[in-house]
Amino acid sequence: MIRLLKMGLGIVICALIGGTMTHLGVPLALMFGPIIAVIVFNRFKIQFAVPKYTLTFVQISLGTSVGLMFNQVSLGQAENLFLLLIMLVVCLAVQFSFSYFWFHRKVGWTKQEAMLGSVPGAMAAILALTDHTHTPPQKIVISHTIRLIILILLAGIVVGSDGDPQPLLVLPSLTWQSSFWLLVIVLTGLGLGLVLQRMHVPAPFMLTSLGAATLIQSWLDIQLNFPVLITELSMVLIGMNIGNHFIVFPLSSLIKNIYSSAQVVIINIFLTLLITVFASWITGYPIPVLLLAWAPGSMEAMTFAAITMNLDAGFVMSNHIIRMVIIQSIPSIAMFWQERRAKKRNSSSPD
Repeated sequence: MIRLLKMGLGIVICALIGGTMTHLGVPLALMFGPIIAVIVFNRFKIQFAVPKYTLTFVQISLGTSVGLMFNQVSLGQAENLFLLLIMLVVCLAVQFSFSYFWFHRKVGWTKQEAMLGSVPGAMAAILALTDHTHTPPQKIVISHTIRLIILILLAGIVVGSDGDPQPLLVLPSLTWQSSFWLLVIVLTGLGLGLVLQRMHVPAPFMLTSLGAATLIQSWLDIQLNFPVLITELSMVLIGMNIGNHFIVFPLSSLIKNIYSSAQVVIINIFLTLLITVFASWITGYPIPVLLLAWAPGSMEAMTFAAITMNLDAGFVMSNHIIRMVIIQSIPSIAMFWQERRAKKRNSSSPD
């Protein structure tokens, strides 16, 4: 009981810090605030634990949110749609391949660490994969966090900020009908996720809740919106989880990994720029729109930048949702088949 009270108190403290930073206009503060809080409090020998099923909760929350958003945006106004989607896949492949080569060959990470650290985004899914594969997550978490920080800072520099405070609390507006269908989506995602979990599929709840939300929303005549408070709680919990990985490293190792990760992000941004220039030359679509749409992570920051710059925010969000679906699905499927092949080799090898 005392442990639960301490855990609840830690969540409240992190949420208040994140909420205050959000009110002051700090982007994604509900995640960055808890990261900072966990690191600072750890210096005073105070540790904040997270609930046992945090990653499952975060997977279902984010998977449902993305699945519901997938039906709210359209790529119909974009010309050369098929070509743009191919270029998006090419851009993802280039970002992943370079990052993998850098982390594995240059920095000396293991193949598993390099693969998970190179996926451009989807931190919740990657944390679930590290838990499934028993890969030490600290380096991977640092890589994804540094990427996110740099992208948000760049978006803020490009767009500028007027310093207006953000709302501290957004209350959900749910009807009985929408609540019922949201419950159906969550239970469907949870049930199918448990089935996939028994089949040893990594990050199963993200995949099943995303699929359930997309399909069920496409059948309904009403637009469902995932409760903002649950999404905000997910961000707080994932921030605490990330912070607990940061405190494992001594300061020297932490600085070394931050430096390596920052190098990868900056070079990846340059590579993305080259691809967007080429894609713009072929399709005639504006370079700034393509750059925001194909940036390696942070859908919220890039979409906000597009809105502020009066660009095609729907196209930017659509590309990021498609990117998230791809990078949340392919690593899980790839690892699933990799494990199956390994089991077949072990079973067929002579004793």
